[in-house]
Amino acid sequence: MMQLLAFIIILSFSWISVRAENRFYGLNYGINPTNCPTLESILTDFTSIKQYTDRVRIFSLSVCNQGELALQAANQLDMNIYLGMWIDRPETFDAEMYALQTLLGQNHSFEKVDAIIVGSEVLYRNDTDANSLANYIGLVHDLASPKGIAVTTADVYYKFPPVIVNKIDFLMINAFPYWEGVVAQEGAVTLLSHYQSVVDKANGKLVRISETGWPTAGGNFSVSVASPADQRIYASDILCLTRKNNIDMLWFSAFDEPYRNGVEAYWGIMHANHTLKNDMSTVLFTNLTC
Repeated sequence: MMQLLAFIIILSFSWISVRAENRFYGLNYGINPTNCPTLESILTDFTSIKQYTDRVRIFSLSVCNQGELALQAANQLDMNIYLGMWIDRPETFDAEMYALQTLLGQNHSFEKVDAIIVGSEVLYRNDTDANSLANYIGLVHDLASPKGIAVTTADVYYKFPPVIVNKIDFLMINAFPYWEGVVAQEGAVTLLSHYQSVVDKANGKLVRISETGWPTAGGNFSVSVASPADQRIYASDILCLTRKNNIDMLWFSAFDEPYRNGVEAYWGIMHANHTLKNDMSTVLFTNLTC
């Protein structure tokens, strides 16, 4: 443990000198559920992430006890965090609710928790219906509200019916122009169009981008090319777009995930070994021409 703390201290000092000029609002952080991370490994991951943002999002509280471990790591490193709850059937919601109840009952600081995200693309996958999801959101809100924690859900931009909009504190949209078969140079304009379509039906509530990104390998989708150069183009354009329009955007994702199949493994700004991808250095450490 002492060796780990020494390593993190060294990384922290190095972070001061390599802190990116063009930083993300936040980065999505995934784990391999068949190889659960320890608190020490999450601290190491978050320390690398902190070079490029002060905010992370996780996708589950119960799987691998992520909620408790990630919150501890975020608090130790003074980072903000979105706590996700994974929902794909009633049993998983029950497990996530139990994890949330346990977490909220412990002696943690929740000051750095930006929100609890109840489900990710639940309606897109047809894992439940809108009324059931709204009920889940209400149950979570009853637990989180006394702690002053906002509650939302994340879904694709065209899956926000009024019953959901009315229940959440703000909206979080996922949009991947890569999967729409557009060239990287048109990706940012495509995303902004989707974003505006959600703003128009948000009833004045804040809209944030919870996931967008571009892969660097693994195969093309129509005219969308998975390459480091195309990721650089899209990331550069998106950072400019969100900066100009005051849009909060969480990039998907922090690290490549080699345990996933095909193109799904290559969405990180960093390789799995925590090194920044070469083309991303141009985006993050030079003046962007916006």
